[in-house]
Amino acid sequence: MNLYKKTLVYGSIISTTVVGLMLIYFIFMIPSLYVDYMEKENFQSIKKIQSEYVKTGNYREIQTKNPTGTVTFKIPKEGNLIYLANKLGTIKIDIKDEELVLVFNKIRDVFLEKDSEVIKEKKQEIKEMISNFKFLKNNPPINLEFLQNDNLNVFKEISSKLTVVDDNTIIFESNSTDGLNFYTTYIATTLNDEEIILSILPVMTPEIGEIKSIIYQSLPMIISTAILLILISTVFFSRKIVIPIEKLAYHADYMRGNEKLYVEPIEVKGSDEIAVLASSLNELYKKLNETFKELENKNKSLYEQNKRQEVFLRASSHQLKTPVAASLLLVDGMINEIGKYKDTKTYLPNVKHQLLSMRKIIDEILYLNYNYEGMEKENLDALDIVSEILFAYEIQIKAKKIQVKKRLKSKMLNTNRELLYKIIDNLINNGINYTESMGNIRIEITEDKLVVTNYGVNINKEILPNIFEPFVSGESGIGGHGLGLYIVSYYSKILGYNITIINIKNGVEATLLW
Repeated sequence: MNLYKKTLVYGSIISTTVVGLMLIYFIFMIPSLYVDYMEKENFQSIKKIQSEYVKTGNYREIQTKNPTGTVTFKIPKEGNLIYLANKLGTIKIDIKDEELVLVFNKIRDVFLEKDSEVIKEKKQEIKEMISNFKFLKNNPPINLEFLQNDNLNVFKEISSKLTVVDDNTIIFESNSTDGLNFYTTYIATTLNDEEIILSILPVMTPEIGEIKSIIYQSLPMIISTAILLILISTVFFSRKIVIPIEKLAYHADYMRGNEKLYVEPIEVKGSDEIAVLASSLNELYKKLNETFKELENKNKSLYEQNKRQEVFLRASSHQLKTPVAASLLLVDGMINEIGKYKDTKTYLPNVKHQLLSMRKIIDEILYLNYNYEGMEKENLDALDIVSEILFAYEIQIKAKKIQVKKRLKSKMLNTNRELLYKIIDNLINNGINYTESMGNIRIEITEDKLVVTNYGVNINKEILPNIFEPFVSGESGIGGHGLGLYIVSYYSKILGYNITIINIKNGVEATLLW
């Protein structure tokens, strides 16, 4: 089973469990919560009705869910008046019968009495007065006759509760049943200095069974909707989770077969754990790219070194043949005292010159193969090096009567002194060697470059593109061995400089950019 199906199955199991818990909640918890909620709402309703009526004395500003089923009695502490009020209006009742007034006063005393034993006695007395009340027996204004008691259900009180709202107001709550229905009657009583106010709110108590039947009827739609939402959400979130992981897997597989030394980054949107993993992989790929690039540069450098060494071996062997052959010829002539070579004092210096030429070639080859990684750098002034080199060539300059035009300024560089010295030395040496007698050389130092220009000669156009290759000489008539400009180019790359040599009008210009 692949990751997508696993995620789908796990998501479905979890979602089904959640829906099952929701159904249990709907069936068993919501009905009881609803009943409890309605009881609290009804209690708050009678409490609000009583509070507002005590303040205003009317129902104008009172908002209630059962306006016609609620009635409030206002009984003044003195007099024979009773006020009945609800949302429909207010009725004033004036009691004229003396016996009824006595009963009314007894009832009023019950509300004002605080001793419970006295209250019981007065209640009993009121019952007796009502049973013996002559107004109901003799000459009533209307005839009342109970032909049959249709109320076959006997009301039975289930529970009752008394709640003290404040110092003047209490709410009596009575729960009863007739065997079929359940009723709750709220009676709020407020006693103040002038009157007694009673608010009565009878309500049908909601039953759990009534709500359950509605829920049972709604279950097919709830279950169908829940299953549809489960399937859609599970598929959606499964794909949201799996697709980025598949993307990472495909990318890893692609990189495994990638022959290029370049790792492409992964594009994963978001900020979750998968996106963090993708970001970490991108960082890893970035470091791999840097490593690959570094390896590529090192391989390129090794290739260039190997190529250079191969060229050196071939070219240097060829270059060394001439001084070796000349030296052997001179030595053989002097040993055998052939012709003019008998004069050893004259030709031994020539042998020495040839040997020095060979040594210089060997030294330069060995120096070129030196490893310059980790070379030491220092802060130095390019003006000092140029001045030092010109001083060293002062005899040659005077011998050829060369005029050196200088335009020099101080330029501080952080570099390797030995390599920079060899670069500038070769440029100035070439300028002196390839300048005719009584010619001109111009040397200039600026903020970003060193320019050495010699006049009177140009480099052959066929040689110019290859002027920086080893053992390429600009003019065969001058005794150079063709390593000078190659050394300049090679050392410039090591120091991070750039060297260019071009033909100008009646001259050659060498520019070193640092």
